[in-house]
Amino acid sequence: MKRLIVLLAVVLLGACAYKQQPIRNVADPMPLSAQSLPLARIESLIIAGAQTRAWRVERVAPGQLRATQVADKFSATVDITFDQRQLRITYRDSSGLRANEGVIHSHYNFWVRNLEADILNKLNAAQ
Repeated sequence: MKRLIVLLAVVLLGACAYKQQPIRNVADPMPLSAQSLPLARIESLIIAGAQTRAWRVERVAPGQLRATQVADKFSATVDITFDQRQLRITYRDSSGLRANEGVIHSHYNFWVRNLEADILNKLNAAQ
C-alpha cells in the first residue's frame, strides 16, 4: 500500500511539472508564391503573420526582425531572418520559460510553431 501511495505521488508530481523540450528553431524554404516578391513585401507579410497571435515585431535591419510574445508571467523573443529563399526563426531570449542548456518550457515551442504557421499562411497566400 505504501508503494502505491509513493507511486501515485510521483506520478502526480510529474504530471504537474512543466514539460521541457529542446528549443525549436525554424529554417523553412520561402514558399514559391513569395519568392518573387520584393523584400519589403515579404517583411510586411511576416509582420502581419506574427501579429495574428499578438507577437510584437520590430525591424532590426533589412531582412531581420525581432518578435516578442508576452503572456502572463512568461515572455519569449525570437529573431526572424529572411530573404527570397529562406525564412528562419531563432530563439533569442525568454523570461519565465526556464530556458537552460538548449531546453525550454513547451509553451515556447507551441508559440513558435504557431508563429511559423501564421507567417507561412500569409506568405503562401501572397500574390
